[in-house]
Amino acid sequence: MRRLSFAAVLVLAAGLARAEMPGDVPDKVRLSFGGMFADAYTDAGLGSTTAGIGASINFEDTFGLDENKSVFRFEANWHVTKRQFLDFGYLRLNRSGSRIISQDVEWGDFIYEAGANVRAGFQSQFPYAAWRWAFLDLPQVRISGSAGIDYLTIKADLTANGNVTDQNGTPVTGEVKADVSVSAPVPQFGLQLDWALTKRMAMLLYVRQIYISDIAGIDGGIGESSVRFRWWYAKHAGVSAGLDKESIDLKSYESGNKKARFRYEVRGFSLYFDFAF
Repeated sequence: MRRLSFAAVLVLAAGLARAEMPGDVPDKVRLSFGGMFADAYTDAGLGSTTAGIGASINFEDTFGLDENKSVFRFEANWHVTKRQFLDFGYLRLNRSGSRIISQDVEWGDFIYEAGANVRAGFQSQFPYAAWRWAFLDLPQVRISGSAGIDYLTIKADLTANGNVTDQNGTPVTGEVKADVSVSAPVPQFGLQLDWALTKRMAMLLYVRQIYISDIAGIDGGIGESSVRFRWWYAKHAGVSAGLDKESIDLKSYESGNKKARFRYEVRGFSLYFDFAF
């Protein structure tokens, strides 16, 4: 048994020693299609620039939004020169739910009273583009830094017909819908590690983060991270699996006379189909 274990270690070590990037897989353009089997957490509050933001509401607990949902994601990487890359990505997650609420909810200019049947919607998408430069470029390991733009888009809305009042307690008749949307380009900076395990297997790890203070009405942080293992089962095709996470913590966002707060996190197991050219 000891001889077999020792032999296995020698074989693995020899494989790692021969592993180089990109191995025998093309490295000019790479595409990934797939997504996450995600757990989502959403807190939001909506008020005004004069009255401030009311208490944050958990959309999953209060309105029955799905806590678990599949999330579509697309990524593309263009190897421009030996050390330079252009990265592109897109993530989208839209959810909705409805529930007869058990307590009053203050949202914007309205109060949705206990007993109201409230429909809630939450939409989000994150197109991403970045320039990346490899400051360490060894045959087996590459470490690179990136600077890019994440075009953040978030929209949250509540709709009810009945059991709704304005801030003065006056009943509001008919369908009442109040929403808030965030749409702004946000800079992000990150680090990425690519590690060739064998000629056809590799590990990818990246972290991207930014904290902004009162820029374009935004005060808060946005981050994303991933760790994946990639297997190229053919010269031009492979699969990746791992863990991905997207998080947003906007302490405040101002647009016109509206002022909102968002705390939003999506994380889970990820699976991608990869193509290399």
